[in-house]
Amino acid sequence: MNNMKLKKNIVAVAGLALAAAIACMPPFEGLDRKAMIVLGTLVCAVVYWIIDVIPDFAVSLLMCASWVVLKVVPFNEAFSQFSGTSWWMVIGGLGIGIAVSGTGLMKRIALHVMKFFPTTFKGQSLAVMLAGLIVSPTIPSTNAKGSIAAPLSMSISDTMGYERKSKPSAGLFLAMFFGFVCASPIFLSATFMNYVARGLLAESVQKQLTWGNWFLYALPWSVVFIAGGYFAIRHFFKPEQDTKLPGDFLQNQLKQLGAMSKHEKITAVVLIGTLTLWMLEKTTNISSAIIAVIAVSLLVGLKVITVADFKNKLPWNAIIFIGCALNLGTVLPKVGIDKWIGSTLTPVIEPVLQNPYILVVVLALLVYAIRFLLVSLSAAVTIFILIVLPLLAGTDINPFIVAFATITSVNIWILQYQNPPFLTTYYAIDGKMATAKQTMLGSIIYMAVNIIGLLISVPFWQLLGLL
Repeated sequence: MNNMKLKKNIVAVAGLALAAAIACMPPFEGLDRKAMIVLGTLVCAVVYWIIDVIPDFAVSLLMCASWVVLKVVPFNEAFSQFSGTSWWMVIGGLGIGIAVSGTGLMKRIALHVMKFFPTTFKGQSLAVMLAGLIVSPTIPSTNAKGSIAAPLSMSISDTMGYERKSKPSAGLFLAMFFGFVCASPIFLSATFMNYVARGLLAESVQKQLTWGNWFLYALPWSVVFIAGGYFAIRHFFKPEQDTKLPGDFLQNQLKQLGAMSKHEKITAVVLIGTLTLWMLEKTTNISSAIIAVIAVSLLVGLKVITVADFKNKLPWNAIIFIGCALNLGTVLPKVGIDKWIGSTLTPVIEPVLQNPYILVVVLALLVYAIRFLLVSLSAAVTIFILIVLPLLAGTDINPFIVAFATITSVNIWILQYQNPPFLTTYYAIDGKMATAKQTMLGSIIYMAVNIIGLLISVPFWQLLGLL
């Protein structure tokens, strides 16, 4: 423990020294002193994020505060995104997620979906995937979805008589994780990471990326992901001898939930209204953020969400980190670092930019690589998108392509520490359904399906004018 503390202290000092050294260097061509200060603080922040010197949200707050103290930008610019739509959308969406998961509505929806599928391994592995897909847009917290769905998948596996950590047990776990967590890039509202990525893009692009358009653009990847993931799990994890889930299992699970409570009904009505208005954002011209804030306010006003829930169940550390991360998207262009990155790296990356098929594969592989260093999903998404976006200047590539490829590729768990939502889901059932080797295979399946999905999406994106 003392050795770890000593290492963190050494890294903390080294990070500060590195920041000071970069800030005091003669400015690189195309940059001025303010830009060098921002570059130094950003490098220090990345070092701190990688080593986890202090909590990532505290690092982000210090980074933004340093820009004000060092007179790089005024306070209202350093913290501008805390009044932006993306940040408020995260708060609203997570608030709605508290109601959907806390009232039992999520589990009820999942059970009703699963009733329509055969009670065999093939049927139930598909059922839990699709149940997760349907529930996915209602809760932007992947941690919440995974932790609620994991016990349900273990109950199904145990009831079907599969030995724990056997192939079919691991298969049902992975099918659940694919549907409830990995499907999140499909819907804008399915994970706050989508809002982080969207918030880093230009305002004109953000307006284009309504809930409906995001779903449309993600459609080819979604089909490949669902079909490819399902058939791969069937192939690698099928039982030697299939068994059937007792016919009354799902019905009994629903009976245990009882009749819909008043709070469930209120949540269902608010949720349907919210999703409908999100889909119609382009028609109504009402911001998704405003809709989300109104929805969560209604849920608080109608006592579905208590004041204690709002204070204690919202992940405020993640929310603050997101706001600070989005501020990078404001400050880097302000001091010209985005143009400097573009002019420096474009000659090297230009051949890749000219071929969209090579581009999406390279994007995915680079994200896979940086995930071995950056454990924080938000940090990985933010840093990668901010580095790549300037390279698109002068091309016909819509920034959505970079944002989407980053979001789909960041969700890997070759090594379990790489993916906090995976750890939450895995340990919600004490790791009883799958071994580390089995989950590693699941990640490899996801990584392969993701790249195929991105490649299949290219002609569709070209047809829509995104490439």
